[in-house]
Amino acid sequence: MTRFEGMRPLVLLLAVLSPLGTTFGQAPPSGSQAAAAMIGTATGNATLSPAATTNAPILLTGRVLLENGSPPPRPAKIERVCNSIPHSEGFTDAQGYFGIHFGSTAAVTQDADEQDRLAPSATAPIQVLPSVSGDEAGASISSDNRLLDCELRAVLAGYHSQSVPIKPLHLMENPDVGVIVIRPDAAPGGTAVVTAQSLAVPKQARKLFDRAQEEASAGKTDRAKQYLEKAVAVYPQYAAAWCALGKLQVAGGGLDAARASFEHARRADPNLVDAYLQLATVALWDRKWQELADLSAKGIELDPIDYPQLFLYAAVANYNLQKPDVAERDIERAQALDSRHAFPEIERIAGVILASRKEYAAAAEHLRAYLQLAPNAGDADNARARLAEAEKMSAQPPAK
Repeated sequence: MTRFEGMRPLVLLLAVLSPLGTTFGQAPPSGSQAAAAMIGTATGNATLSPAATTNAPILLTGRVLLENGSPPPRPAKIERVCNSIPHSEGFTDAQGYFGIHFGSTAAVTQDADEQDRLAPSATAPIQVLPSVSGDEAGASISSDNRLLDCELRAVLAGYHSQSVPIKPLHLMENPDVGVIVIRPDAAPGGTAVVTAQSLAVPKQARKLFDRAQEEASAGKTDRAKQYLEKAVAVYPQYAAAWCALGKLQVAGGGLDAARASFEHARRADPNLVDAYLQLATVALWDRKWQELADLSAKGIELDPIDYPQLFLYAAVANYNLQKPDVAERDIERAQALDSRHAFPEIERIAGVILASRKEYAAAAEHLRAYLQLAPNAGDADNARARLAEAEKMSAQPPAK
């Protein structure tokens, strides 16, 4: 029996980055590691460049297109969404192209009809949590706290937008984020951009939330938690604040407190996908496979388009529930949605699932893709060993 045929539960074999910044099979971060993560400090082989340690302007470019490849019928607004809070950054031109300057002193032009190209934004607010991507060595704009845990999306009346995570961008790398796809609201998976709960947040609670972001970005996570606790005391239905509080609690090692905060978020806003995503991550750490499957399924039901990591989690859950066919369908869906490879772990999981089904050639292909996307990952040596075994098994003549 090979290692592929006698696999232990998948979570014990895979080191996969979670939305909360830790890996499958690892304990949540704590102590100085958590404080460093909160402010985007580089660790391991990563080194900060002078540009990454200042608030120098950062340029990101991209394009908004319909599913058929045509530009939107009119200019679309570009929003940066961080911790469920949207920030307007400007508009596309008539062909759907946009460019965003973070850290510029110019203001966003709100009237799209008066411009051909996107006006640079004002300095973006500091965010609470770091990017989920951390495998690759080298300087990265993700060390700039203005872009932590952020996504870009388009806003156009009558359309639902794909969300594109802002990935680490190394020096001299192309700043293009690619294509943001928009679909008519009638298309399956359409969701409201602004919830009633977010509109109902009192001004005092929102100010406390903003102050928490500032404190967290300065590494003062205890003070950030205090402000978030005050925010939810002022407005107990503040789902985004509950989620942010839970993430800080996870980083401090308080998993039970974090679980309670995420539950508060889910009850406050049953349609907040992030609450299900974070609860699913906690279930993953606890190896509660049925709970992980249920939470992932609910998140997917709410938004089957914008969260490929939910399909990744569903694949892990169903694999460990001895449902390999379902797991394979889940991971295929995750791959289809993750066209920009924001979650390299999807390739690794696909390789392990296929290897368990003795589809060694296909497994090797996915493991190679994973190592190309994340060559410096903490589990890269394990992945290389699995790749070598998959290649060996695929080279053997089929049994008669």
